[in-house]
Amino acid sequence: MAGSDLDEVRKGFFEARCEAAVKALSKRGFEARAFSSSEGAVRCVLDEVPEGSEVGAGGSVTLREMGLLDRLAARGDEVVFHQPDMEFERSMAVRKRAITCRYFLSSSNAVTMDGELVNTDGIGNRVCGMIFGPQTVFVLAGANKLVANREEAFLRLKHVAAPANARRLGIDSPCVKAGYCLDCTSPMSICRVTTIMTGRPMWTEVKVFLIAESLGL
Repeated sequence: MAGSDLDEVRKGFFEARCEAAVKALSKRGFEARAFSSSEGAVRCVLDEVPEGSEVGAGGSVTLREMGLLDRLAARGDEVVFHQPDMEFERSMAVRKRAITCRYFLSSSNAVTMDGELVNTDGIGNRVCGMIFGPQTVFVLAGANKLVANREEAFLRLKHVAAPANARRLGIDSPCVKAGYCLDCTSPMSICRVTTIMTGRPMWTEVKVFLIAESLGL
């Protein structure tokens, strides 16, 4: 089978999984949509967020890969998110401000095929913003984040998302060297706050956009 044929097979597989997960998410009260490409999801966010808005964001490789934060800033929105090179006090202030914005953007470490969002944080600002504070939350995730159930979600958090993100952030935790979770109690552990969103939180509008691509870590 030629490479282009394999790409089509992979794309179709991703699209089918995204569509199935969207149905499960919708049953749990999330406003969920499937997209065949990142560009489609980006355009949808740009359409739904009024120009000139204040938009908060959690730390997310997915959002950067999609170019969404740059697109929002380029049209005049104020995008509030922390940067790795910020001083501690400034970084904490930005994190707190981000979760009070009218709109909040994030990805998810794992999305189960039965419609749950599972995430783990070191500080907790990202999962806080996903649950309470902003009026409207956009969760954008690639098909690579889809897992069968909570058990697989926890495995993905421990053995994929956490080691990969710790390496990205330059954190000296045991999982970085090992490449998988060692259930450490390291002072540098980024697995300190784990949340399971079994449904849309009351009074928070949560839009989950699933994209038939491999995005983020």
